[in-house]
Amino acid sequence: MKKIILAITTLLFITSCSDNLERYNVDPKNPVQVDPSFMLSYAQYNLSKQIDDGSYNANVSRFWANYATQTTYIQESNYDAANRDIGGTIWDNIYTENLLELSKAKATITAQEVTPAELPEKNNKLAVITILETYAYQYLVDNFGDVPFTEALDINNVTPKYDDDQYIYTTITSNLENAISMITTGASSFGSADLIYGGDMTKWSKFANSLLLKIGTRLSDVNSSEASRIINAAVSGGVFTSNADNPKFVYTGVQPYINPVYDYFVVQSRNTDFVATENFIALLQGKSDPRINVYYDDNIAGGMVGGVYGAAGNAYDLLTHFNPDWTDNSTRPTTLMEYSTVNFELAEAVERGFISGTASDYYNAGVTASFDELGLSSDAAAYLTNNPYDAGNWEQSIGIQKYISLFHNAHEAWTEARRTGVPQLATAAASGVANPKRMIYPVEEVLINTENYNAASANMGGNTTTSAIFWDVD
Repeated sequence: MKKIILAITTLLFITSCSDNLERYNVDPKNPVQVDPSFMLSYAQYNLSKQIDDGSYNANVSRFWANYATQTTYIQESNYDAANRDIGGTIWDNIYTENLLELSKAKATITAQEVTPAELPEKNNKLAVITILETYAYQYLVDNFGDVPFTEALDINNVTPKYDDDQYIYTTITSNLENAISMITTGASSFGSADLIYGGDMTKWSKFANSLLLKIGTRLSDVNSSEASRIINAAVSGGVFTSNADNPKFVYTGVQPYINPVYDYFVVQSRNTDFVATENFIALLQGKSDPRINVYYDDNIAGGMVGGVYGAAGNAYDLLTHFNPDWTDNSTRPTTLMEYSTVNFELAEAVERGFISGTASDYYNAGVTASFDELGLSSDAAAYLTNNPYDAGNWEQSIGIQKYISLFHNAHEAWTEARRTGVPQLATAAASGVANPKRMIYPVEEVLINTENYNAASANMGGNTTTSAIFWDVD
């Protein structure tokens, strides 16, 4: 009997110790589950940071769109993407800090059981996530071409296959249209955790349709029938109608939530690495464009002087700088898409015969929206009188104004210049390299995901900056 009691006592002791030890395997500082709202906020922040980043370790769009050139370190102005593995940084920022967070949030929300009354809110949340996923995947494709998609975001698979760039566009278009159909504008969604629209589903619907319009526009030269279908669906669904619809991420001004340009230029003191380009200065001055004084600083006594793009010896003290009113503003918001761009795309759609309307009206609305957004409303009418729409050369007319207006979204400016050939972007002076058609893949992909990297490179025509994205037939 004593042996039985002793055995039971020993078992209880071991069990008790085991229970006590188990709690030491739980990290009290890290939650087992994260609220999807927090993951959404984090993903929005990182997406916005990538689009607006001032560091040429992470975002070379201001150079590749020819809005700026470098002074001391001129590799990126010479279209060298390998030197700092910029593709690797873009890859990590979008896949790890944005898309992975969105996918985890989506999985959690999808698994939630809700009542019929709660279903519109659940669907709205899933729609918001899909809209952001679409934006992020389009950004990846427009940078690289073929990228991991169907096998992406599986942390147990470090060698995902790459999907064809056109296939990804087709799929994200379908996903986006499905998301639009899920939206109930009168229902709630993420509320204050939505750091772009504060849970306003009417604005999310407009953003989704404007994104659909952008996708359709991108397809115009490669698949005109599908482009027409998509653009008409976007217009019918309702695109942006004013600058108030622009999706903006507003920073608090407190670390780490400060504007990334301010972080690079002021906190890291890298503003002296950038000067204006002579080509863009000449374009603005040739049109007597007052936006020049918003974009650049009047720091040269004799007037604004840009540097030769990609040249060595562009001296910071002798050339025009960015305007400190925007570079030194820690709370300046990142705008993911602009109402002005929507108008220029609608003008193009009219000229291509995709939609009805008057192209010049959309052109005028696009220029006016750009001026309004920059605080130049009173100058728009006179500018349009001096720079009227040219229907006989509509590609140039629309393309140039879109390019000028996209100064604060340089990735889109570079992308649209690749698609349309307007404007003709510069060959780098020091290297003689032409403006890139794409970003090259990350170095790690060559080493770790070799087989899939080789297949994607072959499908793209080589992992070079001269290989074109599928929509680039210019």
